[in-house]
Amino acid sequence: MFESIDTAELVEITTININKDLPQQERYAEFKRQIKDLHNYKSGELTVRAVYSKNRVSIEDCLRGMMA
Repeated sequence: MFESIDTAELVEITTININKDLPQQERYAEFKRQIKDLHNYKSGELTVRAVYSKNRVSIEDCLRGMMA
């Protein structure tokens, strides 16, 4: 069902630093650049894996909404 991932390669989300003075699109682009994989990352000792069905809102759209 899921492909395996190398958790050592995942980014710790708390290490991401975004300049809040940037325009929304640039903040989003910077987040994507730093997180590297929007669907797989670390949060403390947890590995986060986001999976969405095809007829639901994408994680990119959710993140855009949160950064608005």
